[in-house]
Amino acid sequence: MPEEIQATKAHCAYCFSALHKACGKAPVYTPDVPGTGKEAPVFVSWYIRPQPEKDHQLRGCIGTFSPQVLPDGLKEYAIRAGMHDPRFHPIQAAELPQLECSVSYLTPMEPCRHWEDWDIGVHGIYIHLKNPVQDHTHGHTMPKVLTATFLPEVAPAQGWSKKETIDHAIQKAGWRGSIDDTMRTSLEVSRYRSHQATLTYQEYIAQAGL
Repeated sequence: MPEEIQATKAHCAYCFSALHKACGKAPVYTPDVPGTGKEAPVFVSWYIRPQPEKDHQLRGCIGTFSPQVLPDGLKEYAIRAGMHDPRFHPIQAAELPQLECSVSYLTPMEPCRHWEDWDIGVHGIYIHLKNPVQDHTHGHTMPKVLTATFLPEVAPAQGWSKKETIDHAIQKAGWRGSIDDTMRTSLEVSRYRSHQATLTYQEYIAQAGL
């Protein structure tokens, strides 16, 4: 049974240490990981701030709803998010000083009564859409089910309403057609909460006393 683990800056620092090694650099230091031996679903997000006055931008985010044992699962997803997110090229060592790490541990999902049965800034959502299109021509098979998730912090950060968040999730899942109330009503939506911590590279260095 997944446990509710409180994310801390030490978890983020551990991710920085793992990414250092993945970039071919020795870690500045490797902290002890609170909750070692416990397990929980986890997402690791990397953000980059190319210039101090600029807003940070997503640089990689990968996670899983399957419970991961700490610290090995945390290390795995820190590296996956930084080096293997298909939306981005792998993080380079030169980018490390510009990075910020966010670790989110997720609570168990619960089904929503309808697509609006969740709160912005409180819940993350996971959508399950039966693909309206099944194309079997020329040996091409469309997936029968489309799924996607957004962590709790995404909607408020983007300024999205519930409807906008759901529509973006449908698009993220791979649907490229029109979206209407019939499609939204047909969704299976689950909600969850997360315990999140964030750490900049400068804070990581400061924790090491350097």
